[in-house]
Amino acid sequence: MAYDVQLFAGAAGVALEAWDRYDLSLDMLAPGSPWTVSLWWSADDRSAWQLARQSVKLLDSMSWQIDGAEQVNGRIETIETHGSRAGAVMIVSGRDMTGPAMDWDADPTLKLKGKPLDEALSALFAPLGIPVRIGVGADAAREVQSGTRRGPRGTTTHRRRHAVDQAHPQPGERIWQLADAIVRRLGYMLWCAPDTAHGLAVVVDTPAFAQSAAYQFERRAVGDGTRWEGNILDGSEHLNGRDQPTTVQVYTHAPRGDAASARQSTVVLNPAIVERAINRGFLVDPMPVQPRHVRADRARTLSAAGQEGARIVGDATARFRSYTTTVRGHGQTTGARSRLYAINSMAHVRDDLCTDPDGAPLDEDMLLARVQFSGSRAEGQTTRCTLIPKDSILLSPSAD
Repeated sequence: MAYDVQLFAGAAGVALEAWDRYDLSLDMLAPGSPWTVSLWWSADDRSAWQLARQSVKLLDSMSWQIDGAEQVNGRIETIETHGSRAGAVMIVSGRDMTGPAMDWDADPTLKLKGKPLDEALSALFAPLGIPVRIGVGADAAREVQSGTRRGPRGTTTHRRRHAVDQAHPQPGERIWQLADAIVRRLGYMLWCAPDTAHGLAVVVDTPAFAQSAAYQFERRAVGDGTRWEGNILDGSEHLNGRDQPTTVQVYTHAPRGDAASARQSTVVLNPAIVERAINRGFLVDPMPVQPRHVRADRARTLSAAGQEGARIVGDATARFRSYTTTVRGHGQTTGARSRLYAINSMAHVRDDLCTDPDGAPLDEDMLLARVQFSGSRAEGQTTRCTLIPKDSILLSPSAD
């Protein structure tokens, strides 16, 4: 099945059709997802090349659709034109719109303290034209990317009422850096996802581990185990214990009237990686002590300090074990329903090659954290998916 990939340049949305290869990534664990497209000169279609030369401008927008479903709204950051005896190619690359949010500063005159979470974040991202989706809006963003829905449904109310305790951005503080710090103290994650109205939205939520699996990835042994069947072209399991803390002790200042603030601390444990469901038996028992001691002066309460510790643990466990696979196409069809691969979705993985120490195959539901759509006219379309174990990121959002 061939997927219709469309690229549109600039505010006018000029369609670029002379592409030869594209790579588009979406990642809920790393902002600023990159994309690249190669546009070839063709003697048979010189008008398409000329249109691209006229329409592609540095720092202009580039939006992507797959089968009509919005995927990303990015900014063009580099243009390279290369010629040889084999022909000419223009390589255009950039990142999604969270890239500029990582690079450029928040307005230090913004007054944030006491504002509801949605208002504060909307004010931070307004200069970039990126909306904020919280709660139900985050669920809708996933449905937009998968092609099963054409628009967000709005936001839940209870997650918008959190009051921000940050007075204003500090000079030189990046937009994404500050926004991430705000949601971390409330026990949420921050990532970006497709949005019908704006091409891209900032999402505030927790990983959707409670979903049922929407996709299947399989590599099953056949016969004597020397042959394999399934949709996995290649797959690999990766485990890394190097950066895994056993405990995180977070130190903070608590205000004490007009006197000097009091130093407080709280300890957050890392319970996830010692679970067999997370480490699959590849972690030594008992695990060696690997402590972290962190100062978080902006966390004014023990609860906020605890949320900072939980996010440090969550960031680590998200990198502890992952499974990466490459499959044909950009989605899966179940019955009459076609669904594009979308981040923050659950999938079932069965790989008889990746066995645990007891010989049992990898066979579990995992969260799709990163997708990379790739295609070329010569090699066809593939998607590289990175998944993490269910419940590997343990977050507890604060009460209103």
